[in-house]
Amino acid sequence: MSLILFLLTIALIGVAGWGFMSVMSELAKWYPQEPVDTISRRFEVDGFVWSSRAPRALRRRYVVTQACAIPAFLCLAALVWLNETRPDVRIFGTIAFCSMSFLLAGVLAWKVIRRGV
Repeated sequence: MSLILFLLTIALIGVAGWGFMSVMSELAKWYPQEPVDTISRRFEVDGFVWSSRAPRALRRRYVVTQACAIPAFLCLAALVWLNETRPDVRIFGTIAFCSMSFLLAGVLAWKVIRRGV
C-alpha cells in the first residue's frame, strides 16, 4: 500500500511540475531576451496565467495540473500516517500535509471563481 501511495504521489507531483514548467516556457515567449529559468520568472507565472495575455487553454491546463498537487499532499498525509512510528510526529505530519492540501484547494478554487477559467 505504501509503495502504491508513494508512486502515485510522485506521479501527481510530476504532473503538477510539468504544468508549471509548460507555463514557464509559454511565458518565455513573451520575454525571449531573458533566460527561462530565473527565480523572478517563477514568481511571474501566477500573474501571467491569470492575465488577459494568457490563452484560455493554457489557463485550464495550469489549473488542472496544479490541482494534481492536492491529492498528492493527501497521499503524503496517508504515507505519514501509515509509516511513522512516533504518534506525535504521525499526527503533526498528517495534519500538516492535509492542511497544505486544503490550503492549495482553497486558493486554487478562489482564483478560479474570482478570475474564471
